[in-house]
Amino acid sequence: MTLPEFSVRRHVMAFMMSAVLVLFGLIGYNDIGTDRLPDIDFPIISVVTVMPGADPDIMDASVTREIERAVNTVPGIDDLQSTSSPSTSAVTITFDLDVDIDVAFNEVQAKVREVVNQLPADAEDPIISKVEADASPIMWLSLQGDRTLQQLSDYADNNIRRRLETVSGVGDVIIGGGRERNIRVELDMIALAAERLTVNDVIDIFQAEHFQLPGGFLVGDQREHLIKLDLEYDDPRELEQMILAERDGHLVRLGDVAEVVDGLEDYRRLARFNQEPTIGIGVVKIAGTNTVEIVNEIRKRVDEEIRPQLPPGMTLTVSSDQSIFINSLIDNLERTLIIAVLLAALVMWVFLKSMRSTLIIAASIPVSLLAVVAVIYFFGYTLNSMTMLAILLLIGVVVDDAIVVLENVYRHREEGNEDAVVAAVEGSNQVFFAIIASSLSLISIFGPVIFMEGIIGRFFESFAVVVVFGIIASTFVALTLIPMLCSRFLHVPKAHGKTYWVLENGFRAMDRFYRGLLERALRHRGMVLLLALGLVIPAFYLAGSLGGEFAPEEDEGQFVVSYRVPLGSSINYSDQKLREIEAIIAEQPEVDRFFAAIGLGQGQGQVNQGILFVRLKDYADREASQQEVMARVSAEFQDLAGVRAFAAPPSLIGGQRGEPLQFFLQGPDMDEVARLARDFENRLNDEPGMGRVDLDLRLDQPELRLDVDRDKARQLGISTFDVARAVNVLVGGIDVARYDDDFGGGERYDVRLKGREDQFRVIEDIERIQLRTGDGGLVRLDELASLEEDVGPAVITRFNLEYGAAFYVDPEVPLGEAVEKVDALAAEALPLGYNVSIIGQAREFQRTITAILFVFAVAIILVYMVLGSQFNSFIQPVIVMLAMPLAITGAFIGLFITGQSLNIYSMIGMVLLIGVVTKNSILLIDLTNQFRDKRNMSVDEALQEACPIRLRPVLMTSLTLILAMVPAALDTGPGAQGNTAMGVSIIFGMMASTLLTLVVIPSAYSLVENRLARKRAQPDLSTS
Repeated sequence: MTLPEFSVRRHVMAFMMSAVLVLFGLIGYNDIGTDRLPDIDFPIISVVTVMPGADPDIMDASVTREIERAVNTVPGIDDLQSTSSPSTSAVTITFDLDVDIDVAFNEVQAKVREVVNQLPADAEDPIISKVEADASPIMWLSLQGDRTLQQLSDYADNNIRRRLETVSGVGDVIIGGGRERNIRVELDMIALAAERLTVNDVIDIFQAEHFQLPGGFLVGDQREHLIKLDLEYDDPRELEQMILAERDGHLVRLGDVAEVVDGLEDYRRLARFNQEPTIGIGVVKIAGTNTVEIVNEIRKRVDEEIRPQLPPGMTLTVSSDQSIFINSLIDNLERTLIIAVLLAALVMWVFLKSMRSTLIIAASIPVSLLAVVAVIYFFGYTLNSMTMLAILLLIGVVVDDAIVVLENVYRHREEGNEDAVVAAVEGSNQVFFAIIASSLSLISIFGPVIFMEGIIGRFFESFAVVVVFGIIASTFVALTLIPMLCSRFLHVPKAHGKTYWVLENGFRAMDRFYRGLLERALRHRGMVLLLALGLVIPAFYLAGSLGGEFAPEEDEGQFVVSYRVPLGSSINYSDQKLREIEAIIAEQPEVDRFFAAIGLGQGQGQVNQGILFVRLKDYADREASQQEVMARVSAEFQDLAGVRAFAAPPSLIGGQRGEPLQFFLQGPDMDEVARLARDFENRLNDEPGMGRVDLDLRLDQPELRLDVDRDKARQLGISTFDVARAVNVLVGGIDVARYDDDFGGGERYDVRLKGREDQFRVIEDIERIQLRTGDGGLVRLDELASLEEDVGPAVITRFNLEYGAAFYVDPEVPLGEAVEKVDALAAEALPLGYNVSIIGQAREFQRTITAILFVFAVAIILVYMVLGSQFNSFIQPVIVMLAMPLAITGAFIGLFITGQSLNIYSMIGMVLLIGVVTKNSILLIDLTNQFRDKRNMSVDEALQEACPIRLRPVLMTSLTLILAMVPAALDTGPGAQGNTAMGVSIIFGMMASTLLTLVVIPSAYSLVENRLARKRAQPDLSTS
C-alpha cells in the first residue's frame, strides 16, 4: 500500500498528520524572535587595559603587545586588532563564527591572567568583556532637561545605566557626552610661588591629611568597638581649610593656593541631540544576541521603570534605534508574503478553473509553511530576511507537488474514471516517483551547506533548513492530504459555465500551438540545441559585467557620519566643525533626528574625531532614499574646510563603520607602514571609480617632549620623577585622592589635582613651574629641563600582530572590481613583508564567491546522483540537467536588464534555481519513459504524447513560483534591495528555463535516446 493509498483509505489519520504540523507551527510562531539577518555576529572578546598617563608608544610596547602575544594562542581566532592610545590599550579578538563565546571568554581570561604580572606596575587590571572595543551601539537614548550637565551625567550614570546593564544580552552601556563628577583642586601657580610651595608639597600633604585607614577592633571584656579611621574631608568647603604649611606665623591652607570646585572631569567629551546639549546613553549588545529582543526589553524598562521616575524637568528620548528597520523589514516581508499567496491562488484558479480545486491545493500552503515555522522554532532561528525570503519562495514551491497530484487526479476523472477514490489513488501513484525524485533533487542542492563556513555558511544554513523542510513538508502533504481531499471533495462537473470555456479554449489553443512547436523542434533537434547554446554562452560572458558585492545597499532609514579634524586640534575646534556638519544634516528635509558626539572612545577619547547617528523619516514621509541623502550630504561635506567627514550606512557585519571596502595595510615597521599608507592613499585617489578614500592613520599628534638635565637636577637634589610629576599634575592633572559624598548616595568620586587652565596655554607657562631643591629652595623648571616640539602617534593600530593603517572606501565601481584594483595596487606598490588584508564586507564577498562555486559544483553532482538513481540511467540525468544552464542564463539576463549585481541574495536565488528547474524536466522525462515502457511507443511518439500532457502542470508550477516572487522583485519598502535581487534572478531564470525546457529538453532527449535506440537495434539486425 502506497502512502497516497493509505491516506485515502485512512482519511482521518491523513487529516491529523497535517493538523499536528499546523499545531506545532502555531505554538512556535508566538515564541520566534525577529532579526534583520541570521546570526552572523562574530564572537568578539575585548581586553581593555588602562595605565594613567602613559603615551601610545609606552602602551604599545609595554601592554598591547604583551596581551597580543598571550591571547594569540587561543584557538579559533579569525583576526586580532588592537589600538594603543594615551592611557589605554584595547585588544579586540574576533573568533570564527562557530566558536562558543563563553568558552573563548574563559580561555582569553586564562591567557591574560598569565601575563598580568608582566605588565607595568602602574597598569590597572585588564578588563575583559564580550563586546568589541568601541563597538557601535544598537540604540541611543538622549537625556535632556533643565539641569546642569553634572546633574544629568550623574543621573544617567548612577540610575539609568545601572538599570539597562541588567537587561539580558546587553554587553555595555556607554555614556556619551557625559563627564564624571570630580572634586577639582585647581592650583594657582602664582599663589604657590608666593607661598614658596610646590606641586609635590601639595601631593604629600594630601596623602598625609586626606585618607582612610582600617582601625581594627578595641576589644574589652564584655564589648568591642570598631575603630573608624576615616580622616577624609567630607565637604569641598572643608577641603579648602586643609593646612599645607606655616609661613611667618600664619597657616597656608589649600584654599589660599587653589580653588576647590565640585565639578566634572576634564572637558574631552560632548554630545548633542538635534543640536541641543544632551547626555547620550548607548546600548552595546553582546555578539550573537538578538537586537529586537534587547531593544524591546529596553523600551519596556524605559517606559515602565525609568521614565516614570525621572525627576521633574528631565526627558528621555530614543534618538537612534536599529530595531526600527528590522521590524519594518519583517512587516514588509509579511505583506509581500500575503500578496504572493493571493497571486499563487489566482494562478491555480486560472489553470484549474475551479474554486474547489484551488482551495484543495491552497490547503497545502498553510500546512507546509506552518511546518516550516515549527522547524524555525526548534532550530532556534529567527524570522529574518533570509528565513522570510525562504518562506516567500516556498509559496511557489510547496504547491508544485500538490498541483501535479491534483492535475493528474483531475485528468483521470475527466478521462472516465468516475470512482473518486480509485482516481485519487491511481492519479497520485502515477506521479509518486516523479514527485519524490524532483523533491530529492531540490533538497540535494543544499547538501554542500554542511561544509560551508563563515557568514555565507550562516546565510545558507538558515535558508537551506527552511527550504529543505518546506519541501519535505510539501511533499508529505502532496502525497497524503491532497489525495485524501481529492478523493472526498474534488468535483469534476459534466457541464461548465462560460468562464470555464473561455479559459479552457485558451488553454486548448495553447496546447495545439505547443504540439506544433514541439513537432517542428523534434524535426530540427540539432538547430534547437545550437540556438540554446548560442543563447547560453553570451549570457555567461554577460555575468562578468554585472559587478559583485556582498549585499546590495539597502534603505535602512539611517546612516552614520564619521569626521576628523587635524591631530592636535582642541575640542573647541572639533566642536566648531561638528556644528557645521550638524547644520548640514539639519537642513535635509528627510532627516527626522540625529545624535552627535565627540570622545566616545576608550579612555579619554580622541577629541579630533566624532560621530553622528542620523535617523531619517519613515519611508512614506520622504521622497529621497537613504543613499540619495548620503550622497547629497557627502557632497556638501567636501566644501567644509579643516575637516574630513564621511557618511556611511550602518555596518552590516559588525564594527563601527559601514563602508563596503575596508582593509588594513600592514607590516613590521610602524614608520614604514605610515609612509606606504600615505602613498597608497594617493594611488587610490588617482584610481577612477574608487570614490572617497579615508585613511585612518593617527601618527602626527603634536607633542612636547620633556628633556631633563639629570646631572644638574641631581646637583640640586631634585629627582627626575619630581620634575615629570610637577608637569603631569599642573598640565595634565592627576587623581590625587577619593572623595566620599555622604549626600549623593554614598558614591565615591575622584579628587582631581590640576593647574588652572588659564595659566597653562603656551610652552613658557610650563617653563615657569617651581620645583623644590634639596636645601629647601625653589628653582624654575627651565633651569634644569627643556621642552622640545615634536610629533608622535595619537593612536597606534595593529592588525594580526603587525602595525596597520586602516582604509575605509565607498567605491563607485562594483565592490568586486574595487577589491581587484586594491590587490593590483598592493602587488605593484608594496615591498616584501608588507601587504593588504581585506576585512568586513569585501572579505566576506571574496569568501562568498569561493563558497558559491563550491556549492554549484557539489550540488550539480548530487542532483546528478539523485536523477541517475531515479531513471536508472547515466545519460538521462544529463538531459534533465540541461535546464540548469538555461535557468542561470535567464538569471544573468534579468540581473543585467534590471541593473542588479551579483550578491549573496541573487546568488542564493541562482543556487535554488538549479534545483527548482529540474522539476519541470523530470515531469517531462518521467512521463515519456512511462509511455515508452507501458505503451510501447517510440521515442518521438512518447514525447509528442507526454509533453503536451505535462504542459499545464509545468506552466502552472512555474507561474506560481514566478508570481510568488513578483511582489519581492517589485518591492520598494524596507529591505527591498535584497528581495529584488533574489526575486529578479528567480523570475527571469524560471521564465527562461520554462520556455526553453519545453523544447530543448525534448529535443535533447530525442537526439540522445533515438541514437541509443539505434545502437541497441544494430546487434539485433546483425544476428537476424
